[in-house]
Amino acid sequence: MAAPTYYIRIKDPVTEGSKNVKGTITFAISGPHKIATGNLSGFPDGGTISITGEKSFTATFEILAKEMMQMLESEMIARYNVGVTLEIYDPDKTEAIVPEPEPTPEPEPPKKEEIKAPEQPLNVITPPATTTKPAAKPTETKAIYYGIKTVFSSEIKLDELSIPGADTNTKQKVEDVIGLEFPLIKINEYVFNRDEIRSITIDCTEFLPKITLNVVFLSQTFLAKEMPKDGDIISVGIRNRSDVLKIIRNDYVITGVHTMPNFTEAKSPVLMSFYGELFIPGLKSQKNDFSFEGTSYEAAQDFARKHGLGFASNEDNTDDKQIWLKANIAGDIYINDIIERAWRDDKSFYKCWIDLYYNLNFININKQLMSAESEVDMAASITNLDKGWNFGADTEEEKTLTTAKVFSNFPNFKSTPFFITTWRPMNRSSAITFQVGTKMTCEMFEHNKNLYENPKSQKYWAVPIEPTYDENKTNKTILLRGRASYVVDKDKKGKNKNPELKRANYPYVNLYEKYPWLGVQYTISNPDDNNTQWDGNHHRNYQVAKVKNLVNNKELDKLNVHIEVIGNNFNIIRGDKIPVALIRTDAVENYKINPDTNFGDALDLFYSGWYLVKGFTLKWESAEEYKILSNFTQEFILTRREWPAPIPIDPIKTTTENK
Repeated sequence: MAAPTYYIRIKDPVTEGSKNVKGTITFAISGPHKIATGNLSGFPDGGTISITGEKSFTATFEILAKEMMQMLESEMIARYNVGVTLEIYDPDKTEAIVPEPEPTPEPEPPKKEEIKAPEQPLNVITPPATTTKPAAKPTETKAIYYGIKTVFSSEIKLDELSIPGADTNTKQKVEDVIGLEFPLIKINEYVFNRDEIRSITIDCTEFLPKITLNVVFLSQTFLAKEMPKDGDIISVGIRNRSDVLKIIRNDYVITGVHTMPNFTEAKSPVLMSFYGELFIPGLKSQKNDFSFEGTSYEAAQDFARKHGLGFASNEDNTDDKQIWLKANIAGDIYINDIIERAWRDDKSFYKCWIDLYYNLNFININKQLMSAESEVDMAASITNLDKGWNFGADTEEEKTLTTAKVFSNFPNFKSTPFFITTWRPMNRSSAITFQVGTKMTCEMFEHNKNLYENPKSQKYWAVPIEPTYDENKTNKTILLRGRASYVVDKDKKGKNKNPELKRANYPYVNLYEKYPWLGVQYTISNPDDNNTQWDGNHHRNYQVAKVKNLVNNKELDKLNVHIEVIGNNFNIIRGDKIPVALIRTDAVENYKINPDTNFGDALDLFYSGWYLVKGFTLKWESAEEYKILSNFTQEFILTRREWPAPIPIDPIKTTTENK
């Protein structure tokens, strides 16, 4: 077969300079290997990029071309600090082309399961004999980008938190240090100085942000005059290196104080720890009971307005109209009960939280996960250096540059809070599987007067629920649903070619199925009528929604990656979708992982890629006063459902037998 030549360019260039960047990918065959060479030229600085890589002869030209484009994209990030996507095009035409893949057998269209009432009544609850699996042939859809948008802003009033400005002509001003180099913190009327703050941690991984503050005093003045009482507040202010990004200005109600013992016969430092949570007036009160008629999306907006919160979402509405009742329960329980029962369709699932900007976030998590991955967002370029005050703070919006919104350990990222200093995977897959199963058959009884008028109508239900996945990825990624089956691959002589030790195969997915009893659902069959005429209390997916939201959110708890950066990065909010480019620099280690790789830096294929920001913690720790890098660190918890293989593989050829 003749080796092809691919012509490549930057996809959707935004500047005139990037339109001129073009190149080629050529191939040569040397013994048992295919060698690919990628060249790019036309950069504004006159530079060129040339990379060579090789694979075994069995690797297709298409796979080699895609890998070469990834390597060229990574090199552009490292050299020019820009995140772009390359595409293959026909130089004789204007439109882009896609390399022809190897032919695969055309699969039969998958059978679609529908849960409807059968003609005959269901007398015995029987779990379905078959399981729902991803469609054999992915559906090509147009790239859609979803984002979290603020619908309306918070109106909560906070305590005054201010410091007197410095009347000086020097570059270093007090307002350019407090809040930037260390957080501005006040309890009652006491403002902490830098030497008194040992550490502060703001945890944004649960429904409400929480705070832990550790301080040290040389005297007992604070204990005597400002010791917190019931309802006292920790006021916090943190700025960023650009005024384009919102500051963190929070009030936390103190929920606990721990003080180390004080000596009576000798003077000693006073060590104290404060614990608190973001204060939302009336959030945990059982007063002001009310009801709301509408969808869960509308009910969440109503709740936010009642408590002065802002509202942010990636959704426009849901399909779950009913009356939502707050009766003798606290507000935080009420809103979480609503989200637990939220429903739009059988692909959507929801989660909510209150963020650092006092917004109630109502998020369709599946939308965020399905958001297109063909373009990288831009972000404000900020530094993680503390001592930039020698030349002024330079936080003005007009002085802010842009950069690619990518986490990476590329050396060029080192002076920014996008640089990964440490990372660690956390796996709880099997524990979660034992807790909620790989799938559930939800058993319930449906009550509605219309059902009794027809003796053949179904009242007992056994509804199968499985996690939702991206059908375009299921045949080429790893799903956390039990370990892969051992396959005996024999050669012509009958000898097993599989190099792995033989292991037992178990029907993992079927082995850990759960059968929860959900109780009685009083379904509304006429939600468009006046509510006084309704024949039930619950929307038609009330019980199923609880399980659907549970199993899908638990799927995202199975395998997470924790990354830490130096500095505070307010470009990134909880719920964002962001790419990670993790580079392995040990040549020997790279060869052990993938013998087909060159001896050099390599992209970690398993841990790189797109993630959902599940949450984060922001921390400041006291250190050397004249430390150059920021004392702020931020740990992001990243998650996803589908995980790529550690080494390049071809997609699984799906058939009607294995779909």
